[in-house]
Amino acid sequence: MRGILIAVGSALMAVACSSQKPAARVDDSGLSRLNESQMEPVDDARVEEGRAHDAVARVRANEADARARLEVARSERTVAEAQLKRALAEKDLRKKQYASKDQIAEIDDEIAGAQDRLKASDLKLQYLQQMVSVSEAERKLAEAHVVTAQALTEQSKYRAMKTANAPQAGSVNPGDVDHRVASAQAQEANLLKEVSQRRSKALDLHNRWQAADTNARRLARPSTTTAVPPPTTESTQR
Repeated sequence: MRGILIAVGSALMAVACSSQKPAARVDDSGLSRLNESQMEPVDDARVEEGRAHDAVARVRANEADARARLEVARSERTVAEAQLKRALAEKDLRKKQYASKDQIAEIDDEIAGAQDRLKASDLKLQYLQQMVSVSEAERKLAEAHVVTAQALTEQSKYRAMKTANAPQAGSVNPGDVDHRVASAQAQEANLLKEVSQRRSKALDLHNRWQAADTNARRLARPSTTTAVPPPTTESTQR
């Protein structure tokens, strides 16, 4: 029985390994046969690959900024909650001291303002949490674009060597190369849709937060909250 289980396990491992073939790579030694004109598309593809790596570094920095803004907003929310608790406690104290109607009305206005500020803080927190989600999706998109750029580089090398009749091109399965490009591009397209959907949700939350913040400022004390920009549609692929 144990021998059967070992045999089945070995078979499953073999299937798994066969389904995870290494990415198609082109032997660069054949590039030495290419002239300057033939190398041009390869050079262009390599430049784009470098840009893709640079874009990953940028979106990772943006993601870190988004997380930092979220932490600041959490602190601001704590302050807003404390202000509301203080106002409620002050109202209880004034009632015990038989304060005048005007004094009670004054603290009621302060409570209303504190409640509005807390509501705005909650919406800001939701918005910034969503922007972290957007940043994560943009990072994945940028990383996927690196994979696409790498696939296109390999494809350009194969095609250039094929045109130059370099023997190294004969060892490459062009179907594997083209499949890798198509698969990478499809994955990138799916991630682009995901980024768009998350950004659309972020824009809605931003607008709701801004409306609540404007309302809260009517009765607000001088604001200590930090300004946060709305989501943009700037591409992260370049």
